[in-house]
Amino acid sequence: MPMLQLENGVLRADVLPESGGGLLRFDLLRGNEVVPVFRPAQLDEALREPKALACYPLVPWSNRIGGGRFMFAGRTIEVPLTRDDETYPLHGHGWLMPWHKVAEGEAFVELAAMVDHGTPFRYLALQRYTLAGNTLQIALTVRNEGAPLPFGLGVHPFFPRTPDVRLHASATGMWQSAPDDLPTVLQAPPAHADFRKPRQLEPGHTINQSFEGWDGAADIIWPSRRLSVRVTATTSRYVLYTPAQYDFFCFEPVDHTINAHNLPGLPQDHGLTILGTGQSLQRGYQFTVTTI
Repeated sequence: MPMLQLENGVLRADVLPESGGGLLRFDLLRGNEVVPVFRPAQLDEALREPKALACYPLVPWSNRIGGGRFMFAGRTIEVPLTRDDETYPLHGHGWLMPWHKVAEGEAFVELAAMVDHGTPFRYLALQRYTLAGNTLQIALTVRNEGAPLPFGLGVHPFFPRTPDVRLHASATGMWQSAPDDLPTVLQAPPAHADFRKPRQLEPGHTINQSFEGWDGAADIIWPSRRLSVRVTATTSRYVLYTPAQYDFFCFEPVDHTINAHNLPGLPQDHGLTILGTGQSLQRGYQFTVTTI
């Protein structure tokens, strides 16, 4: 069966193990109303195209690795493209491969996937989805099964973009980016991307940047939908993607900067974690849904 459904009377989540272990949809059950919290996907499309999912895991890195390579421990690490339609390796492998179920209950499921060839990264990945009251909890774990390398984690949810949606997500800095979306200079967020106080996503502005100095809590508010979501995570960074031409946006809690593998300094300076053989890294993400 391609889909697993979790429900606890308040929330419902449809999980697709075969398609990146991602979510087909995540909804609030409000009386007789089913209210999408993440942008819902169609099953047939999501099975063909992971970008159509409502949310997917980012493992063992988030976003792009510039040039498809990086230096580590005195040697050049080559990273193959993850998709033929992308210039750089994008979002790791977890969202592109099948996962299998290792545990399941009425309101939780745990999935696993292994990468052991065709990449410099060899690892076991685990993710656990749990519905607890009005909160979706996602625990993402990676265990390095190969040589020591820098690892990073994140999740990539898609949210409905309505004209009145507001975002509150404090950050001390935003990376300016080159035309290829790789970061160049860290500066204070400009006015249209300063979400230290709740503000609407400005029409016509596309943001596709990495933010630093996040306090680990953000609020997304849809007044017209009488809905809000509090996003919390054990990270201090997020990536915000607000394509002006589409009816969605992405708020991605991540633990490292875009292209952290190649920025000046050590990988750890930009949020990556060096894992030796057999060592693990885990991050947690929570999405708490409230009617307003």
